[in-house]
Amino acid sequence: MIQRRVALTLTVLGIVLAGSGCALTSKFGWGGDKRATPEGPARVFSCDSRDHRRNYCAADTRQGIRLLEQRSSFDCVLGSTWGYDNRSVWVARGCSADFIEGPYDLAGKAPAQRVQCESRNNRMTRCNAVVHTGVRLVEPLSDTRCVQRQNWGWDRTGVWVSGGCGAMFEAQ
Repeated sequence: MIQRRVALTLTVLGIVLAGSGCALTSKFGWGGDKRATPEGPARVFSCDSRDHRRNYCAADTRQGIRLLEQRSSFDCVLGSTWGYDNRSVWVARGCSADFIEGPYDLAGKAPAQRVQCESRNNRMTRCNAVVHTGVRLVEPLSDTRCVQRQNWGWDRTGVWVSGGCGAMFEAQ
C-alpha cells in the first residue's frame, strides 16, 4: 500500500514537472545552460554570504545579473552587499538571494534595478547595472549634492559617481 502511494506520488510529481515547462526547471537550476532572453528561460541560481563573509558564485554575467528574490534578513543592495564581475556574482555582509542571469525576469520583462553607488575620498566609482532606457536618482546618501552630468552619470553598463556623490539609483 505504501509503495503504491509513493509510486503514485512520484508519477503525479513527474506529470506536474513535465507540464510546467522550462520556467520551473530553470528556476531550480535544472534547465541546463540557458541564456536570459525574452524568447527563453534564464538560469536562476542562489548565492549566500555565510558568516557575513564575501562569497563568489559562478555565473554568465555577459547580459547582466538581476536579483530575483532576497532570502536573507540582511539587505541585498547592488554595489554594497552584492555585485558581479565578468565571471561571477559576489555577496557579502549576510546577503543571501536568488539571482537570474541577464536583464530579464522570468516573464521576459526588465524590471527596474536599484543600485547603491558612492564616491569614496572624492574618487570616481563605477557600479554595475544593466541599463536599457535610463537611470534616475532615487535617494541621496551623501552630504554632497549629486548633480547629473557633473558628479554622476550612466551608460549601458552602469552608474558612475565622483566628487563625494553617493545615492541610491534606479536603472530601467
